[in-house]
Amino acid sequence: MRPPYGVRRYPVSMDLNDAAWMVRSLGQSVSVVHLTAEGEVLAGGWDGLLAMWDADGGLVWKTSTPDRVSAIAVNEDSILATSGLHVLLIDRGTGDLRWSVPLEGSADDVRWWNDEVLAVSSVYDIEHHDFLESAVWCFAPDGALQWVERMDERPWSVVASEGRLLGGLGRPRCGWIDLTNGPPFDHAQGDSPVTCGGSGPAFAGFGCADGSVWGVDGNRLSTEASGVALLNGAASGYAVTTEDGVLTVREKDGAKRWAVNGAKVHAQGVGLSLDGADLLWMARASSQDSELSVLRIDDGTVLASVSTARVRHLHANGQRLAIGCEDGEVRVWEQGLFERRWSQRDATVNEPQNERASALQAKLRALRG
Repeated sequence: MRPPYGVRRYPVSMDLNDAAWMVRSLGQSVSVVHLTAEGEVLAGGWDGLLAMWDADGGLVWKTSTPDRVSAIAVNEDSILATSGLHVLLIDRGTGDLRWSVPLEGSADDVRWWNDEVLAVSSVYDIEHHDFLESAVWCFAPDGALQWVERMDERPWSVVASEGRLLGGLGRPRCGWIDLTNGPPFDHAQGDSPVTCGGSGPAFAGFGCADGSVWGVDGNRLSTEASGVALLNGAASGYAVTTEDGVLTVREKDGAKRWAVNGAKVHAQGVGLSLDGADLLWMARASSQDSELSVLRIDDGTVLASVSTARVRHLHANGQRLAIGCEDGEVRVWEQGLFERRWSQRDATVNEPQNERASALQAKLRALRG
């Protein structure tokens, strides 16, 4: 099949299954994955299970929480997680629960900020099909409430940038608020509800329902053809995907570099590199739930792709990238192994197909053990 406009493929691509550093099963649909700076892998599930594997891929612990895990944040000895209505503090070494605090409505996000716990919650009205009220909460490390600020808008995305923490708002105010030092929050006015946010070495900003992308300095950088669904910062700019499935990579001033269209995108992120180019990972809807592709962010070249169960979440740090899938699978790619597999791709492709398939199945069975 001919690739969409704006990209090209290498004559010989890489087998992403073979390049995976780790494959594990959470045992339930994955809702969130998180990679720590030390190389540990965390995965939370739709039925409340939370698991951690060490930097070598060994299971450290599994623990049950009350409801779907939607956000994870880590410090030296503790893990914060949102689980349904609750914010939890979990011992990083053992998985034991230290404290649990219920919020008003769903617990949407949680962060370590200024040595305190900052959480966002929202209340959804089924009859009106809209959010009635949201709140930003601050807790001490022992779980004691420090303050809470309620508002009519929902903070749809929380972005950290240059020592500031900003929350992108929905209606009626739109724009974003500065959460850095607690209430009262400074408000940057906007014209359209924020739908997502993103940050990277050269970019931090928000995407909106009218297709506009704004930097946190208040400048409109670009306007896409439809509402912004996903936004990621990169070393030279940002990648923005619309609700219609159009992915555009732009310079930090908003100038277009390349674009590609296709099916709806389930998840995307920037992680790992090859020959000096950052890589963009993108999971589009397909007949196999998701088609995960890896593209060079500088020119859009597709390096590899693989069919997976629906990708529910994606997270990257400097040396690894992880995805969590609807079938419970957690896959991790590592920089060094990825580079080696890329350099070996010619030999891999020339292997007999049945031998390749048998070797891959054996490897996956071992990794899941």
